[in-house]
Amino acid sequence: MAREAALVTTWAQPARGREGKALEAFTDYLTFWAKQATEGSVSEVEPFFTLDGSSGMGIVKGPSDALQEILESEEFEKLITKAQLTVEGLRVEMYVTGDEIQRAIRIYGEAAGELGYL
Repeated sequence: MAREAALVTTWAQPARGREGKALEAFTDYLTFWAKQATEGSVSEVEPFFTLDGSSGMGIVKGPSDALQEILESEEFEKLITKAQLTVEGLRVEMYVTGDEIQRAIRIYGEAAGELGYL
């Protein structure tokens, strides 16, 4: 079942001595997501940087099944591997929204209740 979701990629500063390659990896990241958006399965990437430029994130929205398919593609895996080699603290996480928030809260409550925490 596809869910309304967002893929959030976060990163910290470039690895020392790899600043040029980090910029190259970021450009590749933007190009990759622009291509995915053009194909119509996900939104355009929304990049954000901290004011001091020490870290940033990119947010892409779309159906969870489309995002998962992209995550599992060899092209994305290579893109992320290159980024891991050039920046510190790289993370890629999927978040759900919309009706899924209520579902997640319900499941959490049920599980916590079964464990005797609620």
